[in-house]
Amino acid sequence: MKIKVVTKELSFPIRVVLPYSVLRLFASKAILKAILRRVKHAEEIIDQLDYAIIIEVLKTFKEFKGTELVYVKAKDGTEVKITL
Repeated sequence: MKIKVVTKELSFPIRVVLPYSVLRLFASKAILKAILRRVKHAEEIIDQLDYAIIIEVLKTFKEFKGTELVYVKAKDGTEVKITL
């Protein structure tokens, strides 16, 4: 997944690339619990998630590589683009 932000204040765009392996890592129950341990009721929410479906969705993302999920352009010229 690629995230790109372009603003007039910066002379270069901000780009963040998230490999699918990193996304799968964050879909892990243990990792989510460690990250969200200070959030109230986070453990209850995490316990309700179906991780098999999350992994299946991430696998499906690979099939649609290059698909643009979000493209927003503000009046001030700021652009945000999220691509699979």
